Amino acid sequence: MVFPEGVSIDSSTGHVSPETGRYTKRLSELRGIFHDRTALEEAVAVRGDPIVYEVVEYKKEGSDIFFGTTTVEPGVVGNEYYMTRGHFHARRDMAEVYYTQHGSGVLLLKSRAGETAVVEMKRGVCAFIPPDWAHRSINTGKDKLVFVWVGNVAAGHDYGDILEKGMSKRVLLREGVANIVDDA
Repeated sequence: MVFPEGVSIDSSTGHVSPETGRYTKRLSELRGIFHDRTALEEAVAVRGDPIVYEVVEYKKEGSDIFFGTTTVEPGVVGNEYYMTRGHFHARRDMAEVYYTQHGSGVLLLKSRAGETAVVEMKRGVCAFIPPDWAHRSINTGKDKLVFVWVGNVAAGHDYGDILEKGMSKRVLLREGVANIVDDA
């Protein structure tokens, strides 16, 4: 039998208590994601391979859902904002939600058919990610971007398609503001 439990989430730091897992992604682990490879290598050398984002999860054994937080640090590589890798779900019939708690950014989405969509990430916005849409979170602000995610345990992650083909759009810093452009 699965029993109820309260889980504390700090909206400004992404801290989850209790937590059942976590991982971080450093800049060097995001090779192939950022367009300007030279700027990435220079940033790794100069900044000491900083953490770009951290994922903390809460998974209750025997439950079909799990949730947690993702915290994306502020920063740029060349003129491209810090972002998550982006992924489809391995189970193509599974949706997900992202609820922004702190900071600002963009949720970039791409269907397998090549359609793209953008949802603004700001405090209080809950984004619905339909089944079979890839999604990537991009921090366009000066503070940490913190959001709560909820999904099905069986959804899984497929990072390969996005690593190979990209997201069709990029979010670039130009003249002090975020610009969404076609991926060249």
